[in-house]
Amino acid sequence: MEENMNNGVEENNVNAENGSESTELVKAEAAEVAVSDGSAVKEPTAASEEGTTEVQDIKSESASASDTTETAGFIGFLKSTKGKIIAGAIGVAVILAIVLIVVLSGGKEDKNPTTASDVTPVATETPTSTPIPTATPSPTPSPTPSPTLTEEPTPSPTIDEVLAAHEAAGEMQSYINGNWVAKEIANQRPYCIMFNNIAVANPQSGTSCADILYEILVEGNITRLMGVFENLTEESSCKDRIGSVRSARHYYASIASEYDAIFIHYGETTYATKKIKQLGLDHLEGTYAEGNTVYYRDKSIQAPHNAFASLSGIWKAIENKKFRTEHKEDFIPQHFRFAYSEGGKNSIDMIENPEEMLESDTDASAEVENPADNTDENEEIMTAALVKIPFSSYAQPYLTYDEETKLYTRYQFNGVHIDYNTQEPLKFNNIIIQIVQESNRDKNGYQDIEGYGDRDGHHNPVSGKGYYICEGKCIEITWKKNEAEFTCNYYTKDGELLVMRPGKTFIAVYPNFREDKLEIQ
Repeated sequence: MEENMNNGVEENNVNAENGSESTELVKAEAAEVAVSDGSAVKEPTAASEEGTTEVQDIKSESASASDTTETAGFIGFLKSTKGKIIAGAIGVAVILAIVLIVVLSGGKEDKNPTTASDVTPVATETPTSTPIPTATPSPTPSPTPSPTLTEEPTPSPTIDEVLAAHEAAGEMQSYINGNWVAKEIANQRPYCIMFNNIAVANPQSGTSCADILYEILVEGNITRLMGVFENLTEESSCKDRIGSVRSARHYYASIASEYDAIFIHYGETTYATKKIKQLGLDHLEGTYAEGNTVYYRDKSIQAPHNAFASLSGIWKAIENKKFRTEHKEDFIPQHFRFAYSEGGKNSIDMIENPEEMLESDTDASAEVENPADNTDENEEIMTAALVKIPFSSYAQPYLTYDEETKLYTRYQFNGVHIDYNTQEPLKFNNIIIQIVQESNRDKNGYQDIEGYGDRDGHHNPVSGKGYYICEGKCIEITWKKNEAEFTCNYYTKDGELLVMRPGKTFIAVYPNFREDKLEIQ
């Protein structure tokens, strides 16, 4: 537009110089153009840096008045210099706005993303870039293995260390069951209680409380049981019912004297009466004055199989009779001894592995320096999973071994032998079978056992053989009875005092005339 206006001015100048008669008309048109453009007509600009001005030719298209008229209004404005500037600015603004919209929309999350199926992929040339060299990792040095430390086994405590520890705790090993107990308990006099043992009296009450249970043949092909009890308390399962209690025999009285025990029975033979007096035994007998204190009758059971003792009655009678309740000062138990722990070695273990015997498993008083040198070369360890002890055609008890519990369960009268109070089977850690010289004492069938005294006084010491059974194994042993010294000791074949496993023990004093009936297998 600016170019057309300049041409019009130049054209008017030319007409003026020629003296054209339309000079006034041209001036009017120029003024109209100036008013519509809103600015004064500018002078031509220089065409070169040297200042030379060239006059442009006037185009014939802008010479006519009609063309000049069409430039008036909006179109004329657009063709003017200012209109061109504004139009250009608007165009630039529109372009910038579009670019801004594109940029801003590209930074927002597309709410309706285009899937791969919506767009035809356009292959683009992936720019080739120089790969960054990968650093070669330095090899990690292998750690130097630490030397393996071999843990040395903790040495087993010596005898002196074991004894010192229990001494500090005020404990000693029980003479009867081998458990570590308070000295006051170990020094108490035990009770030896007689039990009826016929089918009608089975099961007895309180037999499971006994630490040692003896069985011996009596008259009429039946047996009697005697329990040795160390520590009966108010918590004992048998505190209210022990029995049924039956009469004493003289050899049972002799055994009670070995333990410095208080002998408890209901009735006695004439031989037993003399033996009790001879041995000076403290005893509680049902037919004497204290009978009603110690015993009561269960009237649901037929007499004479219904006499039972209570713990409170025993204590009351002992108090009334002022019996000594602790061992006499010169009492030295000599039946056997026990390993110092359940895992300690007993006599069978020592024979089986003499070179592995630990010092802590034995008592210094045993004087076993090298059992391998003293062991009989003919010593034999037998299997003992089943032990049958048929005293007669009527009394045929047996015991079976349980490998899991390492205990023997007792059976009699065609069934398991249980305690009536607990309804649990009688179980034992140790079994001793003592073979004795036994015979009829008189025409009534009362029995006599060599070495266990008679009405004429003490017998000379006597010895014999037997068997020790523990944990499914059996060895042959010997024994020596000295009634005058109140002892009966059990030994291994090499002459050492028998070492047993701590726990309960069953002792069968078995007649030699039935030894061929005995079965250990």
